[in-house]
Amino acid sequence: MKLKALLFFVLLSIFRTGQAHEYHLAFMELEYYPSEQQFQATLKVTAHDLAYILSKKHGKTLSMDHILKTDSLRTELELMVCAGFTLYQNNQAVYFKVDGHELDINGDLNFYLSSEAIPEPGTLTFAFPLLTAYFPDQQNKLDYLKKGRHHTLSYLATDYTKEIPITP
Repeated sequence: MKLKALLFFVLLSIFRTGQAHEYHLAFMELEYYPSEQQFQATLKVTAHDLAYILSKKHGKTLSMDHILKTDSLRTELELMVCAGFTLYQNNQAVYFKVDGHELDINGDLNFYLSSEAIPEPGTLTFAFPLLTAYFPDQQNKLDYLKKGRHHTLSYLATDYTKEIPITP
């Protein structure tokens, strides 16, 4: 009987280890739309990473469904996400707001964002420390689209601000 119990706990620990992901990743696609005179972006983040952080802050387990259905928690989440990146144009911060969100079947939470009005973008720098204070191994990627071309940058906790290497 003890052998069966030991085997059960060994298998359970292996199963639990297999369920945890070993890396943390956020991905943003960003593009400037001249007709709207604004940047628009989609940010994809693992939902359970965000739920974990809010659960720790509030001292109780919170599901992402509960967070999204509770106005105060959803607002806190949106503020946390928007504070996790900054686009600078000519060394001036560009402010974004959350236009919507979608929890997909893969457990990713997609945020749809738009910036304040920007008549024409200048030199761009992007800081992307999202979640690095909570997950030191967090990796973030930015895909900036301009005239159909992709410019992809990678960010780490130790390297989270980079100039977007294209001319305005």
